Order: sequence, then C-alpha cells, then structure tokens
Amino acid sequence: MDLIPNGIFVCLRNITIEPVLLLYMFATFMQYVAFQDLVYEKVCASEFNFSVCRNLYAPENEANLGFVQNDASVWILISTTALVIPSIISTIFLGSWGDSFGRKLPLIMPPIGGILSSIVYVCVSYDNLNGPLWPIILASAFSGMFGGFVSCIMAVMSYISNISSCDNRTSRISLVEAMTFIGGTAGPFAGGALLAAYGHSTVFIVIGVCHILILFHIFIFVPFVPPENNYHERKICTTSHLTESINVCFKQRQNYKRSAILAYLTSCLIIMTATAGEMDISYLYVKDIPLKWDYRLYSYYFGLKYALGSIALIVGPYLKNVFNFEISDHAICVVGILSKFSGYLLLGYSSTTTLMFLVPVISVLNVFSIPSLRSVLSKQVEPNELGKLFACVASVENVCTLLGSLLFNSLYPVMRDLYRGSIFHLAAGIQIIPLIIITQTMLWKDHDYSLLENS
Repeated sequence: MDLIPNGIFVCLRNITIEPVLLLYMFATFMQYVAFQDLVYEKVCASEFNFSVCRNLYAPENEANLGFVQNDASVWILISTTALVIPSIISTIFLGSWGDSFGRKLPLIMPPIGGILSSIVYVCVSYDNLNGPLWPIILASAFSGMFGGFVSCIMAVMSYISNISSCDNRTSRISLVEAMTFIGGTAGPFAGGALLAAYGHSTVFIVIGVCHILILFHIFIFVPFVPPENNYHERKICTTSHLTESINVCFKQRQNYKRSAILAYLTSCLIIMTATAGEMDISYLYVKDIPLKWDYRLYSYYFGLKYALGSIALIVGPYLKNVFNFEISDHAICVVGILSKFSGYLLLGYSSTTTLMFLVPVISVLNVFSIPSLRSVLSKQVEPNELGKLFACVASVENVCTLLGSLLFNSLYPVMRDLYRGSIFHLAAGIQIIPLIIITQTMLWKDHDYSLLENS
C-alpha cells in the first residue's frame, strides 16, 4: 500500500510543466462560462427590451426564445471559426519550432494570445451589454494567431513526451491530461462565482492575470529542453516547418506504424469533433425548456463533470500499480469510448436536473480515450518528431473544434424541433466508428499488415 504515497511524491518531484496547462485550462474554462453567458445576454439585449429578456421562458415569448437560441449559436460558431482557422497554421509552426529550437518556445506563445484576447473581452464587457458583438471575433482571432488552447496542449504534451520514458509515458500524459480536468473543475466554479458577484469584466481580468502567471512560471520554473538535433542555422519562419509536420504522418515507416498513426488520428478526429460540438451546444441545451438552467447551475454541472474526470485520471494509474495488473493503451481507449457513448445516450434523454447530474457519473471513464491515443501515437515516431506529431494532433483538434462547431451548431436548431436530445444521440452514434478502429488495431500485432505500408 506504500505505492500510492511514493508514486505521488515521485510525481510531485517531477512537476515542471503541469502548472502551465493547469493555469491555462483554468483560464479557458473560466472564460467558457462567461463568454457563452455574455453572448446569450448580448443577443437578447440587442433584439428585445429588458422585460422580454427577463421573462424569456414565458409562453408568450416562445418565438423570442427560439430566436435567441439560434442567434447565439451562430455567434458562437463565428467566434469558434475565428479561433480555429489561424490556430491551424500557427500550431503546425509551433510544433516544428519545438523540435528545431527547443521545447520552451512553443509554450510562450499561447498565453500571450490569451492576454490580448482578455483585453478585448474586458472592453466588450464594460459596455453593459449595449455594444456590438463583433469584437468577440477579434478576441478569438488574437488567441488563434498565437496558437490557442490546442497549441498549449500540444506544447505541453511534446515537452512531457520528450522528458519521459516509454514505460511511464502513459502515466505522465494522464497526469498532464488531468490538469485539463482540474482546470475544467475549478474554472467554471470560479467563473460562475465571479460572474454572479462582479460581472463579466472581472472574470476576464482574472483570466488575463492567469496568463501572465503562466509566462512567469515558464520563464522561471520550466527547464529548457534542447532539440534532438542541432538546428542553430535554421530559420524560424520557413515553409519547411509546415511540410515536415505534415510529412511526419504520411512517410513510410516500419511495422505498419504509418497506418497506425493515420488510424489513431482518425479516431482522435471523431472523438474530438463530438466533444467540441457538445461543448458548443450544451449551454444552449440546458438553457432551453424544460431545464431552464442559469449559468451558476451549469457551472456546477460542468465543474462536477471535470472533477470526476480529474480524479479518474489521477487515481487510475496508481490503482493500476497497487493491484499490479497490465492493461494495454488500446483497451483503455475502448473503455473510454464506451463510457463516452453511454454518457451521450443519457444526456440526450435528460429532461430533469437529476438526470443531467448523472451524466458525468456515467461518462467518467471517457477521459481515458484521448490520453491513451496520445500515448500510442507518441510511440510511433522518433523523439525528434514529437513536436511535429503533436502539432498534427493539435491541428486535428483545431479542425475538430471547427467541424464540431459547424456540425452541431448547424444541426442543433433543426434537430431541436425533432426532439431536444437527438443531437447527443447522433454524437453517441458516431463513437461507434473509433470503437471499431481501435478494436481492429488491437489485432494488428497478430497479423501481417505490411501491405498497408506500401499502399
């Protein structure tokens, strides 16, 4: 039983990069609550008077509620697009820079974008909901040009993969992934409390302070990890960074690794698309009839969801050590996908607050799907390709953010008229595809798939 405390002490001694992702995701999820509420209130205030917005759920305002739901969905989609499109290019460059110039450089850029974005949001918040909404597009663009949250995840994952061994990489990546969920737990609670007490502008000021603290931590506490090869003569702005990042996924490799990389990336694409779409429409879903939640209740739900996820990611690897059993990354991923599938099914049928709060419990193990995929992906490439690989993963995540937003925000108004939860049942259905892919790749070791490498 001494394994648990010893393991925890070892992790505490090894902590370097984890606070970067923890603070960044704390700020991101704090912004998530405040941003969606800001959009919802601004859309209503721009079209209707105060009396209508205060009584939006009254029977006589049913058409007005539908308008606000649809228009808010459109603005969220536009904002997501403004974030993702520049982020796709910047992420690929940042990943290649990490391989070429060291792992510290890509860590610095996302918090700089976060500071600029926060300044814009503070300015938008100070107009008491009477000003235009278009500056939120500028805020998203600032964040995207400097990489956004997916670049921060990419940079941290590249760093931790570079300093960890193959044997303990899954545990280290799971711990890093837990930082996202801890941030997702504390962020909504903090954002909801600050929003209720002080308003939108205070939330965005605190978010900006978090990004400043990230920069201080990187410069003072994060050791420099040099590149595997000497690239001192290499230029920082060249198209080779782009082409090499793309090539890392498609070049021929031994032992069917190219096919494995493409299969795992496809699985990531589908899982992340559903996750991005869920995040875009879940607030609209709970604001609608019959739930009629406010932002505080939603922040409690969101916080519970991420609290359970963080506990699972932190406790899971130590339970594995305590009971001394072996389980492959593929099997862990399958368990995660099945849990995610079950959660979406229940979410689609949730018409009461009790059922809604059961969803995080049912889907708690879904948090293992992406870390296990990141781990198996990192084992398919050489150490000097990790930055490029995770840049591709981050680019896939960027595409998923845009694709999920486009798909779910477009379908939600239509499927809402069919029955409210149908969009989440669609999300559950598409989880079958990565489930099939992962179960098939589990069999590759027992068969000769070398022909795939020559196709």
